[in-house]
Amino acid sequence: MDRQRPSTLYLLHQASQGLRSRLEQALRPLGLTGLQYTILGLLARHEGLSSADLSRRFFVTQQTMNQVIAGMTKRGLIDRAASQANRRILRMTLTAEGRDLLARSEVIADAIEVEALDCVPDGDLAQMREHLRFLLRQLRGAGGDENAVVEQLYEAGLDEPGATASAEISTRGH
Repeated sequence: MDRQRPSTLYLLHQASQGLRSRLEQALRPLGLTGLQYTILGLLARHEGLSSADLSRRFFVTQQTMNQVIAGMTKRGLIDRAASQANRRILRMTLTAEGRDLLARSEVIADAIEVEALDCVPDGDLAQMREHLRFLLRQLRGAGGDENAVVEQLYEAGLDEPGATASAEISTRGH
């Protein structure tokens, strides 16, 4: 590898951190973090996920995810109920307040995504998304969880995060 140029890992990390920082700053007036926004969006599309499902999706410990979920529950954004199959598993759904906050947050996040990716031609953007999806599948598989619930849902053809922004970007005729 040519060490005169930045590594791909470095570039991915920097791009991720830059987008995360922009999102965090923009969501701050709503009292929401980027992680909380993403959790709301995921639960809106896939009701009934557990905290363990989310911890695998976000590559964080179950304890960390439980702390985030507890705060969101206390704030009235998420309801938790015991699973019919296993009473120890708490399944989550959004409250009306959670759905309202998500709708306001999506406008902000979509604008950031459109602005950030405006310079990427449509064909390249589609290819970039496919490469990133492949990378995530590889990383989840390497962690021993080849059947992560979010991957199963995505493979079933359900919407993915950022679908609104993606549609806007692809209509600009790059």
